[in-house]
Amino acid sequence: MARRLANKGRRSAPKTTELGTKQYSSYEEKIQAYRKYIEQEDYLEYAIDKIAVELTHFLMK
Repeated sequence: MARRLANKGRRSAPKTTELGTKQYSSYEEKIQAYRKYIEQEDYLEYAIDKIAVELTHFLMK
């Protein structure tokens, strides 16, 4: 009971879509956000550059 009361402030209500019928987790929300990023040309260039830097750093070791 004490643990339940201690965590009461940390809980959040489940998020719903615009229609208010389907619930989804924050994981699914992150996936949708990344899908929006991927559609942008600038983000793809940024992601490719970041991957290239990481690979170069890994290969130099």
